[in-house]
Amino acid sequence: MTRRLGYAGAIGLGFAALVATATGCRPGTVASQADPLMQVFDKQAREEGLSRLETDGKRLFAHYCVTCHGETGEGDGQNAFNLDPKPPDFRVSLKLHQPAYWRQIIEAGSLAVGRSPLCPPWGRALASGDVDALVAYVGVLSRPASEKPASVEPASTTPASPAAPTVSATSARM
Repeated sequence: MTRRLGYAGAIGLGFAALVATATGCRPGTVASQADPLMQVFDKQAREEGLSRLETDGKRLFAHYCVTCHGETGEGDGQNAFNLDPKPPDFRVSLKLHQPAYWRQIIEAGSLAVGRSPLCPPWGRALASGDVDALVAYVGVLSRPASEKPASVEPASTTPASPAAPTVSATSARM
């Protein structure tokens, strides 16, 4: 009886493998499909002249850092007004230190380097590769505008028509 179940199990497993192969369930097919979100980031990277590591850092910066530091790292994020002291302007502050210092702040928080306790430690939440990516992208933010990769602007913008009606404060009350 045990031998029959063994044969039946082997036949069943073989049948399952045959069905999986016939229906396109092959190893690697799901992973090889392009992720639409990553396609957007890859397109932005090409347009902005960023490396893959810098692009990953930009994505992480948008997720973890923009709220306080702002999109361009100028310390003008939507939550910056609540903070005292305000987040630093990376265009100025990062030139004073090496990337190892930036990494220490990202991993252990700004308190670890004797600064404000308001920037949290991300070392437990982020993988080492993610920290590498953030350090790379923060390096892009710290560059002078003349050294930053040129971004592609929209093809054309049409100015507002001068004949367009305007609403003044007095006419808006009527």
